[in-house]
Amino acid sequence: MRRVVAGTGVAVLAFGLVACKGSSDKAGPAPSETTADAAPAGSAGLTPPGTHLRLGQAATVGWVPAGGSLETAQKGFKLQVNVLSITKGTIGDFKNVQLKPEERKSTPYYVKVRIKTLSSTAPTGTNNDPDVTLDAIDDRGQQQNNIIFMGTFTRCDDITPPKPFKNGKSYSSCLAYLMPGGGSIRQVVWKNGPNKANKVTPYFEKPIVWAGA
Repeated sequence: MRRVVAGTGVAVLAFGLVACKGSSDKAGPAPSETTADAAPAGSAGLTPPGTHLRLGQAATVGWVPAGGSLETAQKGFKLQVNVLSITKGTIGDFKNVQLKPEERKSTPYYVKVRIKTLSSTAPTGTNNDPDVTLDAIDDRGQQQNNIIFMGTFTRCDDITPPKPFKNGKSYSSCLAYLMPGGGSIRQVVWKNGPNKANKVTPYFEKPIVWAGA
């Protein structure tokens, strides 16, 4: 589940925040958004499971939207996914956002991404935003849940893909996290991918990993 934070004067719903402590605030350099060199391709032209990339280096994935059946094989929609940067913010960024007192002691982190479709077919249904497929990993190796805002958060706006999302269209988006106890976001991973019938995708056990230098 993800965390939902509303604008000023609206109730806040918070889910599944994992506490963490200690470590450096350094999260790697923030490369230019024009950086788009791609990782070497493997089977079916996709970046192989378990590939480790630097920030700003693109992966080619076969994205399978949530809600599909494991009983049938899934090829997925071919995308180019690029994690551009992991940056530390300040709690002052949330001055117009209603937070609980304990959340005011957290440190924000922002993950900027760029996603381009390489498919001639557009995804359908409600689970058609691939950026939420990315997971952030903190300095203790634990997965963190990003914040979903009820409204626009200009410091880090989570943009939805253009419609129809096909034929080379792309978009840039940002995922926000609130880290308690001095924790930091260290990596971003992609665990989604094609699967055989009644089999979990190999990317689940061996995700594509982006990390700073």
